[in-house]
Order: sequence, then structure tokens, then C-alpha cells
Amino acid sequence: MLNTQLRLARRPSGEAKSTDFSVTREAVPSPENGQVTVRAEYISIDPSVRTHLNAGQSYRAMVGIGDIVDVPVAGEVVASAHPGFISGDKVTGMLGTQEYAVVDGATLTKVDVSLAPLPSWLGGLGLTGLTAYFGFEEVGKPKPGETVVVTAASGAVGSVAGQIARIKGARAVGICGSDEKCRWLTEDLGFDAAVNYRSPDLYRDLKEATPNRVDVVFDNVGGPLLDTLFRRLGMRGRVIICGATSQYNEGEIYGPKNYLALATLRARMEGFIIFDYVDRYDAARREMAGWMKQGLLGFRENIVEGTVTDYPTVLHRLYQGENVGKMVMRVVPSKP
Repeated sequence: MLNTQLRLARRPSGEAKSTDFSVTREAVPSPENGQVTVRAEYISIDPSVRTHLNAGQSYRAMVGIGDIVDVPVAGEVVASAHPGFISGDKVTGMLGTQEYAVVDGATLTKVDVSLAPLPSWLGGLGLTGLTAYFGFEEVGKPKPGETVVVTAASGAVGSVAGQIARIKGARAVGICGSDEKCRWLTEDLGFDAAVNYRSPDLYRDLKEATPNRVDVVFDNVGGPLLDTLFRRLGMRGRVIICGATSQYNEGEIYGPKNYLALATLRARMEGFIIFDYVDRYDAARREMAGWMKQGLLGFRENIVEGTVTDYPTVLHRLYQGENVGKMVMRVVPSKP
């Protein structure tokens, strides 16, 4: 049984391209004591992976030259030397861009596909959904009646964040890149308002959508859009720094010019990393599952097919602004 693997060949300049990676094929070893062999069924497609390919600072270790790109994967156990897993179990873990992974069973999460389909365990019940959950639970803490603005609101994290804001009793306003996405946010997900950031008068539209100003910004974009949102902050507003998709492929990061609004408004800006809350993942998933059963929370996956070697091409599609919900790649076996 051969394992097709995608490895980093060189540090990308700008957006990662297929030529920045190399392909290897190796025999899949049998699992040793405590290990599990997993066949990849779905690979998570996340814009933040770009930061781990750099030679600079990130919240995770850099992917080394020649290493498999460490991304979340959902798949099926095909062999086990761990007492907690048997063949046929569905699991998730940081298994990387490869068809098979032999890993320590302690690093895997067994999932219940009767609760939600397997791709949702990379999305709404995976790291992206948990990111939305803990961003509010630990940093933003929206209160009933407050106004919450979510950037990249039609994406994997943002679409869940807006729904959680509503569950918390706040008014949810989404920002995304098309009128069609705006309609999806308001008509399907229950956002109170949505703004197209491509509008010729973005600030006017934001002002109309947030007449009482903004109490919480859940930011996934950064750059000039975040700068504009500083102008709509209310007294003691909170800005959650979750990501900066507009900056990941830039050589120089755009810094905010309107940050003095934080002092004037006695506001604060705070970042967080989801891995700080790993011991609370299960409890968070149980609460989110309860919201699902009540019809308060829904997930959407944008599933595209490809081989492991198609990963850079699929990642490129994520940056084109057409994605809605959580993008995952269903792994098609590579041809010998």
C-alpha cells in the first residue's frame, strides 16, 4: 500500500503555488504499539496555513522544507495498535497532506457521524467552529442587545461566529464579498444585516447597518477593512483578532491607522489562539451540538474533490473570494 504525500519544497513568495511543493510516494508502515493508521477522506482547506509556510513568526511551528504540510484531516481508521480505536472508526487530527498517516492514537479525536457528517468535524464542530465559539466565550463576550460585526462572515469561522452572536442575544452584522453572500447570511443564517465590502461607499453601508455603533468586532480579515471598522466602534468596544486573510499573501503587513480610537473609546483589541483551549473542546462541542438540535446553529461545507497533489490548486480557490462556508477537499486516491 503506497502513500502519496505532498511536501514543502521551498518557501513561497506571495500565494503558495504548486511549484512550491514536491510529491513523494512511500510504503505505509504497520502501526506500532499505541499507533493508528488513518486513511484520509477529507482535508481541511484553511487560509491560515499560509502563515505556517513562512520562515517567520506563527502560532504553530513552521513547516520545514521537505516536510508534509500539517493540516487537519478527517478519515477512517484502517489499522490500529491502540486500544481506543478499531478499524472503521472515523477520526480527525493534524494528519497532513497525505493519503495515509500512522500516528499516536492520543493525537486523534474520534467523531460521531450520527451527530454531524464527517466534513462538519473539520468545520462547524472542528477547529473553525471552535474558533468562533472561544473567540466570543473568552474574548468578545457579547451581551444581549449589543451589536457584533463579523468580517469574512460567509467563511468557515465567520458563518458560525455570526450565528453564535445571535444565540448570545446580540445583533449580528456580517461583512462579505458579494450581494449573494449577503443574502445567504441574512436569509439562511439569520444575521440581522450584511454588508458587501466591495460597495463603492462601504462606510455609509456600515453606518446604516450599525446605527448604534459596534460593540464587538470579530475580525478574520485585517487590513484596511479593520481600519474602517475602528471608525464604527462604540464606547468600550472589543475587537477580536482571529485572523487576517487579506494579509497572508502580502510581503508587508498593513498596520491600522485608526488605532487611537481604542484609547478614545476605552476599547480594547485582543487576539487568541484556539489551541489554548484544547482541554475544553469536548464541552464546547456538546454545547454546540445542543444548539444544532434546537435549530439555532447550522453548518455549510463547500466540498471539492481532488488528489493530495491537488491541494495547492484547491487552496488557491479559497483566495478567489468564491467560497461559502467551510471548504474541504474530498480526497480522491492518486493513480499509481
